[in-house]
Amino acid sequence: MRILSLDLGLRRIGVALSDGKTVASQDTIEYWSRDEAIQRILKICREEQIEMIVLGLPKSKSGEAEDMVRSFALEINKLLPIPIEFVDETLTSKESERILSGLKIDIKSVKYKREIDRISAKLILEQYLGQ
Repeated sequence: MRILSLDLGLRRIGVALSDGKTVASQDTIEYWSRDEAIQRILKICREEQIEMIVLGLPKSKSGEAEDMVRSFALEINKLLPIPIEFVDETLTSKESERILSGLKIDIKSVKYKREIDRISAKLILEQYLGQ
């Protein structure tokens, strides 16, 4: 089964793919509007023949981020009726930072932020697959 994992952010989305056996992070989606982000996700789904989407679900006290992810999922599902699962993404960014800590990347750089998003999407998918 081909699965797409997404770590949603306000301007970037971390992306990872799995064929059921391996998990690989992909290029980060950078966007300026929600419609643009959804169109880019739909394009990946078509090109990669995605059968399921896994979304990282933040568990914040305010619930705003969780609401944003759930509404994003509803919009995707209206245009592409495939299963969407949610995985608690708590601490994936911290784990991503730990993974990157040995590399010489400026933590204030856009490259660093992209890498955090990519690794987080991969960790979310690995968690879903139980790896």
